[in-house]
Amino acid sequence: MKIAIIYISKYGTTAKVAQMIAGRLISNQVSIIDLKKDRHPDFHSYDGIILGTSIYAGNSSKMMQRFCKQNFETLMQKRLALFVCGMEQDSAKQQQELANAYPQMLYQHAASTCFVGGEFQFEKMNFFERAIIKRIAKTDKSVSQIKEDGIEKLVMEYQKNNRSEKGIKSKIK
Repeated sequence: MKIAIIYISKYGTTAKVAQMIAGRLISNQVSIIDLKKDRHPDFHSYDGIILGTSIYAGNSSKMMQRFCKQNFETLMQKRLALFVCGMEQDSAKQQQELANAYPQMLYQHAASTCFVGGEFQFEKMNFFERAIIKRIAKTDKSVSQIKEDGIEKLVMEYQKNNRSEKGIKSKIK
């Protein structure tokens, strides 16, 4: 299966997670596409798409929102997985942020979805961002809360569902 992991990352956490996912996709041809570098990637030849975006102040990247809107029809025809990176601690709010990050129909179409945690990278933040994080999150140092078990679950669900569909397709033929 040919899979494209398409992401947008402000500080590099979503890029790191995209790499972690790619490393877990067994026996697949995987391409990783950064929307900052390639705003209009040609992903039509891929069988599967995994989209990733970060969440800041409860909102996903406008660039990812635009990408989904512009490519909605094609994405609906692909095997799809969705993930978000963020530092929200409340699980109900995490699920809400994940659901709100992508168009509702894409979210419902996805074979797998996951809130994979995130990082505060103080060394990459500007003065105002550090001040906000210090005040809201009550921390003044870099923190990583990437959920490797969530990444594993996303990949397992995505691959499991793909094997099931291949079995169904081969029985139909």
